[in-house]
Amino acid sequence: MYETASSVRLAFGVYIALTFLLAYMARRQAVRGGFLQEFLVGGRTIGPWVLGLTWIATSASGGTFIGAPALAHANGWSVMLWISGYIVVATTGFGLLGRRIAELGSRTGALTFPDLLRDRFASKSIGAVSGVAMLVLHTSFIVAQYIAGARVLEAVMGVPYAWGVLSFAVVVGLYTAYGGFRAVAWTDSFQAVVMLIGVLLTAGFGLYKVGGLQAVYDGLSAQSPELLTPLGPDKFLPLPAAISFFFVWPLATAGGPALITRFLACRNTATLRRAALLIGCYILLLYPAVIFVGILGRVLVPELAAGDHAMPATILAAVPSTLAGLVLAAPMAAIMSTISSYLLVASGAIARDLYQRNVRGPVSEGRAKAVTHLSIVVVGLVAGAFALRPPDYLQYIVIFSGTGLAATFLIPTLLAVYWPGMNRTGCLVGVVAGFVSFLLQYAAYGTRSFLELDPFVWSLAMSAAGCVAGSLMGVREPRVLLEKYFAPEELE
Repeated sequence: MYETASSVRLAFGVYIALTFLLAYMARRQAVRGGFLQEFLVGGRTIGPWVLGLTWIATSASGGTFIGAPALAHANGWSVMLWISGYIVVATTGFGLLGRRIAELGSRTGALTFPDLLRDRFASKSIGAVSGVAMLVLHTSFIVAQYIAGARVLEAVMGVPYAWGVLSFAVVVGLYTAYGGFRAVAWTDSFQAVVMLIGVLLTAGFGLYKVGGLQAVYDGLSAQSPELLTPLGPDKFLPLPAAISFFFVWPLATAGGPALITRFLACRNTATLRRAALLIGCYILLLYPAVIFVGILGRVLVPELAAGDHAMPATILAAVPSTLAGLVLAAPMAAIMSTISSYLLVASGAIARDLYQRNVRGPVSEGRAKAVTHLSIVVVGLVAGAFALRPPDYLQYIVIFSGTGLAATFLIPTLLAVYWPGMNRTGCLVGVVAGFVSFLLQYAAYGTRSFLELDPFVWSLAMSAAGCVAGSLMGVREPRVLLEKYFAPEELE
């Protein structure tokens, strides 16, 4: 597709080899204990640096490095406003749920996100419904990552798109199944470092090659003055959408089960504070640079074979060939880290929440391992099949999946861990109301619902109303159950 050098292929090979090496080392460090506790939460021994980097690597997906630059390439500076809410995602995510989830996970032994909700209300139905919703939305998110990875291989190496999808499914599935959460966390940490270095190098080299910031403005203006406006071409970002997205990004990130699972794996609450500081600094560097690379690409490579080629094409155009392989590993790192994290959560939903917690009698370690590994294969195959027919911009799948997860789970989770009056009826109604209303709005209106707001905004409101109404109509949970989650003064 685009001119590349043999050094790029070599760097890709080295990067993949290092990823498998880290997975192997992580497997050797596994702590003794139950298979699922080690596989799903790393034995709850994750420290601040690994916690912070795996959290951001999971959050910064193929949508960040492929989808967002593609939108910036098409719509110019307006995408900076569109992504601005991401600056506060760490504060929101860690502040709303981090400490509370970590404490409850340690106290109750929860291994997955549905574990928290199921045990809080002693309800198998809540665990099963949560597992199904997570499985649907996480699989769609994995689809987006397969598309992103295949686009990189297609643009850089000329690998046919379908073979690119297959390559990502096999490579990431192997090291996820082999090493579990600890391998995912360690490889995420390595990949987060690669991401940041890669995007900063691209932004620096690209700005130098264009000739400075004024040259960027002149180049965009020559193509279309609308690329310099807050609305963007064809009113890409009307004011209601800009306002809703400022809240969408931090709240959607806070409500993502794959990110909440990170809190279950941390060593202690002091780990959370240090990790939050690290993530805040990282985000301030990463996200403006990612969007700026997409804008630079509009000047350097105005014509693309596909919109989602914006990032790899800009890297090849801006970065010297001796460094291009390292820099191109940045989008690969973002994609692989997110696929592995979401595969882990999706397989956990099947093995733990839909199988182990619903069968009669104990499940052996061997059976738990077999079901978990089979789940990874099944989810990978289903996601790969859907990825074979990609949309024009994969970022729309990322937005759908991320906001759908938060619309379904954010309010029920917040009320479950902070409000003793929340009961199983409220939780179940809130989860179903958020999930169903979100799907119906997307089916009827797409990405802009009533008053031009994102469907997430209305679904979040529906979920909150369902939680409160259901809790008022239902029966309060027994005090003996609530005492596991709340202090005596909170129960009065």
